[in-house]
Amino acid sequence: MFRRLSRVAFYAGLVLVIALSVMPQDAMPTTGMWDKVNHALAYTALALAGGLGFLGLRAMILVALGLLLLGAGLELVQSVLPDRTASFYDLLANAIGIVLGSLVAAGSNFLWPGPRRPSG
Repeated sequence: MFRRLSRVAFYAGLVLVIALSVMPQDAMPTTGMWDKVNHALAYTALALAGGLGFLGLRAMILVALGLLLLGAGLELVQSVLPDRTASFYDLLANAIGIVLGSLVAAGSNFLWPGPRRPSG
């Protein structure tokens, strides 16, 4: 059940991040935090949810790489939107968040691996 909830959180987070990344700048909610912290926290949450929702090293690597590509793609999209700007530093903050979330998920999966499937 926990893995399923983590996957739901991951997909819901993807939709939210994509929506926030393409909405007009003046419609963006304000958090009172530095923009790069917002980026790092969002991608930390995505990597953590993805890492907990999809088991295995291969899945975790695919989630991390997919999130990095998503962040790069969204920065490219922002470069052509009228009131948005692309930033390498946003992508760097995303990458830092991905690494942090992946590390926490890996540690959690190591400490609490969940039920094992019977072999055979």
